[in-house]
Amino acid sequence: MSDRADPFEWSGGHPALDFVNTLDERPFESPIENLATYRDLVRFVELAGLVEPAVAARLLRLDGRACSRVVVRARKLREHLHDVLAAAHTRQPAPQLDLDAISAAIQAAHAARALVAAPSPGLASHCWPHPIEPNTLLHTCALSLEHLLVNVERKRIRKCGASDCDVYYVDTSKGQHRQWCSMKGCGNREKQRRWRSGAP
Repeated sequence: MSDRADPFEWSGGHPALDFVNTLDERPFESPIENLATYRDLVRFVELAGLVEPAVAARLLRLDGRACSRVVVRARKLREHLHDVLAAAHTRQPAPQLDLDAISAAIQAAHAARALVAAPSPGLASHCWPHPIEPNTLLHTCALSLEHLLVNVERKRIRKCGASDCDVYYVDTSKGQHRQWCSMKGCGNREKQRRWRSGAP
């Protein structure tokens, strides 16, 4: 889909956290926007497993103002989730304004789906009656946010311990002692920094 190397951060362990981590280097003055274009959003949603490759390929053929608007709305939804996560990290209540915005996006996503007959495990399953339209990208992201906020234990959602990193992840380690988004990246860098400073 692109000649560029994969620019996304995949250490979140959940599509919603990978989504919020698409704004790279948040603590710095000029963060890197990895959802700059509609094409970027399609690519992320496909690589995150939120839409099938065939659907992503057809979504890429769309163009126009609707596509541009969806990217802007997706970035706003991402920042609402970030604010909820940041509040939880500092043990503050989630801002209601952000929860309301996320809730509206989730409701729109559910309203856009339909039930169709399914052989198993249940009698029916959800589908997108009109998957080849830009809002499908936003809807899939919203549903992943719903799953994260409702189904994932809050104590498992953590922020990287590096002072210059704002990556969030689900800690699935035994004993829940994971401190870094990546041992090769932030973990190694922080250990070297502490060693140089003489910190334990």
